Amino acid sequence: MFQLNHAPQSQESDEQRFARDVEVFVEGASVPPPGSEVESLIERAWKLSLSRHREGWLQWGSSGMPMTGEQIADHAEAAANALRAVNSSRSARRGIRDALLYTEQDDTSNRFSCDTRMVVGDILGLLICALTGAPHAYYETWDRHPTRTVGEVLTLLAAAAAFARRYGSPTTATA
Repeated sequence: MFQLNHAPQSQESDEQRFARDVEVFVEGASVPPPGSEVESLIERAWKLSLSRHREGWLQWGSSGMPMTGEQIADHAEAAANALRAVNSSRSARRGIRDALLYTEQDDTSNRFSCDTRMVVGDILGLLICALTGAPHAYYETWDRHPTRTVGEVLTLLAAAAAFARRYGSPTTATA
């Protein structure tokens, strides 16, 4: 269950609804249900992005190469799958960064890159800020917090994939 430690009592039910909505989304729904906590979180994160990111940040990587929302979402989902595989035994805790790097290096189709990895990280930071109300957040620090659970990490990666599909470019940009 997705819960943030030290959350005020009034927020606990919202966070529980958010976790349930994301779990339903991860289990096979193609888009989050309208009006869900996932929907609200994604919209809040998008609004934050409007004042924090350059135009085209979901379309052009830092390398100057184009990318699509689907590529970004697929990278987030591949990282989640890698984490599921590694953490299923709970013998070794691996983080989001490790999973993003592994899936980038293991990608034989060349869909994932440093660009998609960095944008997944940017989206995660926005989602964390939207969820917690923090003015800034870095996903690696959030991920490594001693109270973080694998479930919370997988939930946020699923929300990042949904965000990328919604707001990312549907086609590869051209110069």
